Amino acid sequence: MVEFNYDSEVDILTVDRESRRPEDYQESIPVGDYVVDVDEDGRFLGLEVLNASQNLPFTIKELENIESVELEVKDRSGAETVSVDMRYSGNKGKFSLGYESIKA
Repeated sequence: MVEFNYDSEVDILTVDRESRRPEDYQESIPVGDYVVDVDEDGRFLGLEVLNASQNLPFTIKELENIESVELEVKDRSGAETVSVDMRYSGNKGKFSLGYESIKA
């Protein structure tokens, strides 16, 4: 399961692994208008998308009507890719983000 929240007042989408605990957080990796949170071992914990309606292929109305979110994280030669599948208003969509891994 994945926890998610879209705040239309500030246009930020937050997506977190359900198992995420505040004490697990170690570092934030900024990638443009995206912020990836990782634990001390560099494992993905969550993602914030700033200016979400401008940076994602979804309207504000679609973001406000998210029903479910699924995450997939892949490690490829020192780079991580996070794929996010969303269901909203009976539709579905996807976006991905790649970032440099900080795993030891």
